[in-house]
Amino acid sequence: MTKNQLAVMRQEIRLLAGRRTALEGVAMGFVPMIQASLLERRFRKGWAPAYYLSVPHKGGSRHKYVRKAEVEVVSRRTAAWREFSAALAEWVRISRKIESLMRRIGAGRCVRVSTGGSR
Repeated sequence: MTKNQLAVMRQEIRLLAGRRTALEGVAMGFVPMIQASLLERRFRKGWAPAYYLSVPHKGGSRHKYVRKAEVEVVSRRTAAWREFSAALAEWVRISRKIESLMRRIGAGRCVRVSTGGSR
């Protein structure tokens, strides 16, 4: 592997590491979250919507009614959970990519060893 190819891979690792650092900031920040989804239901056409939290529970989910006064706060907290989950998933993908690039760099820096014989 040439020095230019190694340099390009190192640069890509630096860029990915910077993105990973930003994602760590999202994941490590202190924002209150609710590990659930906010559902909006309309029981009749033209009626005001009712809001429920869909909370994971023992392999299924439970729904909990959310009062109208609490909808805005609950909405922000469930959005924070979605942002955290997405950041964590992207962090994992980036870490895998960095690992594979580093392994390629390591393989590219290795020198061939002669084992003898002419096979």
